[in-house]
Amino acid sequence: MKYRASRIEQDPLSYFLQPETGEPFLQVADVMLRANKDPKEVFAHLIRMATDSKWSHSAILYLISDPHQGFNNTFLVEAKTKGIRLASWRNEVIPFDEFTVGIKRPCLDWYVENPYEKSMHNPRDPEDIHGIGYLRHVRGIAIDQINGLYDHKTVYELSALYAERVARRHLGAIPQVADAAASVANLFKKWDERDSSAESVLRFICSGLVQYSFFEALRRRIINDLAIPEHREAGLSNLQNLHRVIYREDPEGLIPGYIQQVQSGAVDIHDTVPDDVLDLLKTATPADFNNSPNLEWRYVILKGAIWRIEKAAPDYVATSKDEGEVLQMLGAEHRP
Repeated sequence: MKYRASRIEQDPLSYFLQPETGEPFLQVADVMLRANKDPKEVFAHLIRMATDSKWSHSAILYLISDPHQGFNNTFLVEAKTKGIRLASWRNEVIPFDEFTVGIKRPCLDWYVENPYEKSMHNPRDPEDIHGIGYLRHVRGIAIDQINGLYDHKTVYELSALYAERVARRHLGAIPQVADAAASVANLFKKWDERDSSAESVLRFICSGLVQYSFFEALRRRIINDLAIPEHREAGLSNLQNLHRVIYREDPEGLIPGYIQQVQSGAVDIHDTVPDDVLDLLKTATPADFNNSPNLEWRYVILKGAIWRIEKAAPDYVATSKDEGEVLQMLGAEHRP
């Protein structure tokens, strides 16, 4: 896919505030990617090395500013080393010389709204777009992890799976990458050992939270739709397209396999999601979101300047050095 980038603004703080008229520039459940160039941020450096990526962090747009409702800021849900939290937009983009930010949006042209969702659309609501009910559900799943308890997988087990994925990708090629993955695993192990409670808050690597939230929100909506005869058609269609909210590689076909088992009745969608599927979701990386065709590029904030990203002809060539630098940020990572 070829893109073009147009520089549109130099102030990413005020530009993305809810406009008085027209559609908002950001949408609920937009995915934010961030590159952190601060040399003191050791964890960000390890994530970049371990994933062979320029991106070291990801988050979900939770609340878009709306002065008419008293919201004068934009907030994101993110997983950090000390847990899952709400973060201000300002803290995600400043300082400009250290942070580069990318915004991608889930493609929902496949999503079928049930009759209730269709009836709830409000033309006066600037957030109201196709699939808004689902997107709000995604952010709800993400924010619920702040207080949600999960006693099945420990942080150490998660980091071990993550390191295994990285090592498999780079086996024998770049020993330093495997070492970095091991360092990340050790850091998570130490944090986990500090909290030995059997009921610890479910923790994700940042991108794992994002991927899990998209999958789990759609799974729950499918469950609800299949239980209502008038909604069943929408539920069956969305079940068939469940793979479209998977933003990472699935080399073993775990998601298509899960869909097929649910469709055939071999697996009850109400049951707990299989461990191998959960492991797939929670070990997603920022590089996966960079590469995913199921997410569309919308903006890049580089050196404090906002660039709007649009699809371009296959033979498109950047018209300036600055645009070329922005487009380079969109390139596929760790692929042959």
